[in-house]
Amino acid sequence: MSPIITHEDEKLLASLDVDIAKQFKSLSKNIKKIKKRERKLGEEYQDYTKELKAYVRIMKDKEKQLEILAREKSSGVSQEEIDEYKKRIQDETDKIKMIEGYYDRLKDLALAKETIISTMREYSDLLKDNSDIREEIVDLGLDIEKAKNKMVAAGKISEIEDEIKDVEREFERSKKELDKKWSQLEDERAEVNGLWHALKDSIGDFE
Repeated sequence: MSPIITHEDEKLLASLDVDIAKQFKSLSKNIKKIKKRERKLGEEYQDYTKELKAYVRIMKDKEKQLEILAREKSSGVSQEEIDEYKKRIQDETDKIKMIEGYYDRLKDLALAKETIISTMREYSDLLKDNSDIREEIVDLGLDIEKAKNKMVAAGKISEIEDEIKDVEREFERSKKELDKKWSQLEDERAEVNGLWHALKDSIGDFE
């Protein structure tokens, strides 16, 4: 035998949706904090590459000077030494490109997270509105039961029933909007996941 579903059960569902909406909005705030830290990390790596580029410029100046000295055998500078130094310069240049790719992906990720944070908040608000409408329907149903128990005029009961129909239509519109927003959120999450993979692929062995 199936359990009897009461109005309290429906009110509990509405209450749980309110709790979910609050928690979902709280999650969006945490994502925002993480996003700020990721953006800051990207900026710090950007500053690091500026220093690396300055370092490489000096290294190239030294390379030119080594090549000048290598023209004289008495200088003690060999072509092998120059080639080895060129390799060091290339290694640093490759590192710069890799880090630039990394912080570009970080910036892309931060931008995408900004969008998803906004959508999460919108979804939370819609869910809260939907739960309020659900509770309103339950309350109107209770009003009808009370009216019938008190033998209230049929006209009054009919008015409440018409009001319930209006609110039920509003609930359906709200639910469609909620489902649409969730679908949007899933698309944005897929984009963020793709950017996470791009970030992972940009990481190599750099300091």
